[in-house]
Amino acid sequence: MHMLEPKEIAKRSKEKSSKKRGGQAMLAVLCVLMALAGLGGYWYLKMRPHSEVSQTIVQPAPRAAPKSKASSKVTEPKTRLKTFTGPQFKDLYHSISYPNTEPFTNPPEITGNVVADDHIRTLAEKRGFVLTSIPVAPIVKTGEKLISADGDDLLQPLAQKSWLQLKAAANTAGVKMTLISAYRSPKWQRDLFMQRLLTNGGNVQKIADGLGDVAVNDTLSMTAVPGYSRHHTGYTVDLYCEDGVAFASSTCNTWISQNNFEQAKKAGWIPSYPPGADVQGPEPEPWEYV
Repeated sequence: MHMLEPKEIAKRSKEKSSKKRGGQAMLAVLCVLMALAGLGGYWYLKMRPHSEVSQTIVQPAPRAAPKSKASSKVTEPKTRLKTFTGPQFKDLYHSISYPNTEPFTNPPEITGNVVADDHIRTLAEKRGFVLTSIPVAPIVKTGEKLISADGDDLLQPLAQKSWLQLKAAANTAGVKMTLISAYRSPKWQRDLFMQRLLTNGGNVQKIADGLGDVAVNDTLSMTAVPGYSRHHTGYTVDLYCEDGVAFASSTCNTWISQNNFEQAKKAGWIPSYPPGADVQGPEPEPWEYV
């Protein structure tokens, strides 16, 4: 057996111990590096912006709850219509500037007698009649069967559209309603006024002398003088109910006037001469709408 000298044994023992210490040192360094790498990763994730982190760790989207039939319905907001008194309807009419019209600059002739005409206008204005306006551009045919074809079958385009809307709503409700008058020219209105004035016993000379006021006022209670009719604008209509009774007692009047004229207002119409308003011209006319 080969025997090592004590010095050789000591030398080899020292080399072996040195190698062992070197391996342990390397292992320690490796552990430290691994620990630092882990700590660095932790702080990297900790300090990254939230949006970046959320892209790194994707969470599954939550499952949407099934929609019920009730929740799928869209509820339309109800339009609240303003309530008007008779005087407020009257004020509303006078506050509106009607498109495609211009005011009369000079009132049209009535009887041909200047003195009589001035007196008739004075009586008319005391009752609340005011000069109206006249279209400045062409207006449209209504095509309603009961309106005379001699120039009365016309409406402003906006009024025609609103009339068709009102008529459709009435038909849906089972109410049969049509027009018997729409636009009227000053000549048409003059002929109507003079016919009724003569029927009421009016005499032009007596009117000029101030002796015919009764006949004039009787006529004014139901008819405007030319230049003062709301029909001149093309925005006013007279309604007729096909149930054959007077309009005030008709199903049409019941339908259109209920709930403060709700159906009329929905289509853009108001009563032309509403009940409860004084000095507005003729007596209240339930069939006339603006």
